[in-house]
Amino acid sequence: MLEKVCHIGPALNVQGGISSVLVSYKNLFNLPVENFVSSYNGSFIKSLPLFICLCLKLLLNPPAATFFQIHTSFNGSFFRKYLISLCLRMRGKKYVAHIHGSRFKKMCLTSPKVVQHFIRSYFKHSTMVICITPDMQEFLEEFVGNGLCHYVVIPNPCPTIAEKPVDLKTHELPVKIVFSGRYGHRKGVYDLLEAFSRANFKTPVELYLYGDGEVEQVKSVVASSPRAKSIHVSDWLKHDDYLNLLSQFDLLALPSYAETFGMSLVEAMGVGLPVVSARSGGVPYVVRDGVDGFLIDAGDVDALARKLESLVEDNSLRVQMGQDAWKDVVANFRGDVVLDKLEAAYRGICP
Repeated sequence: MLEKVCHIGPALNVQGGISSVLVSYKNLFNLPVENFVSSYNGSFIKSLPLFICLCLKLLLNPPAATFFQIHTSFNGSFFRKYLISLCLRMRGKKYVAHIHGSRFKKMCLTSPKVVQHFIRSYFKHSTMVICITPDMQEFLEEFVGNGLCHYVVIPNPCPTIAEKPVDLKTHELPVKIVFSGRYGHRKGVYDLLEAFSRANFKTPVELYLYGDGEVEQVKSVVASSPRAKSIHVSDWLKHDDYLNLLSQFDLLALPSYAETFGMSLVEAMGVGLPVVSARSGGVPYVVRDGVDGFLIDAGDVDALARKLESLVEDNSLRVQMGQDAWKDVVANFRGDVVLDKLEAAYRGICP
């Protein structure tokens, strides 16, 4: 069935969460590149001709697909996809709204009434709405109206699950904590730095940061930390290079204030690392607190410090949680598991 679905989203080579999901779909489900249509190439200005040409194509000569799966985030992404959905509706084509973006809920709640009307219209005219986690479905049911949309919950697939979890028992000291994400308040990197500085570690430990954004601000905060010599700040790595490094670490920390899904959590768990994260957005549906790692309230630096201490000081706990995390990812986020859910969802809406 998926071979009859046309995916509309950013170009496959654009850095970002939606693009990585589309690449996973293409590789894991053996889909041809012709099934993916770009509406954005990484630059708003440079994307305008691409977007206009796509709208004209959808109006004049749309691809011969049974369904169009529109991958939607917040702000500019939503408005582009809303106009695309209008083009499809004018041609009598069916579309599926697939919601990504950690700040989509905030956009729905804080937008002017006219924009909220567009958002509700976008969902009401869709054939199906794919949510990554149950909390998004619960939110949309209340925001759009109960019974007005057909919802399914399908997580993002993880294409990099290891054949077996890394053997953390063989890792030598120091214990290595890793963070990956955009440097800034939203991902909680400053909370992590403060917690790492406050924590009462008795075991040698180091913190490795990989990301982009507020690089110089992060380096300035690190310079003033009493543990500055144990903190390593790096720019964003190529995704494959980062994944190749993951098995060298002992745990991942992501105390983010907003996460729709948290693919970096799933990637770390899929290698066999325990995680410490904030229970924001859909994270509690991805990480089992006390099993795969620990969850804290976003912004609770003291709790974050205590949970980091727990995993750093207890090697057997790290090993057990890492193994449980790997089993969880294999059971829920493996490519074939997600494929079965997608196929079942499309069978449910086929004429």
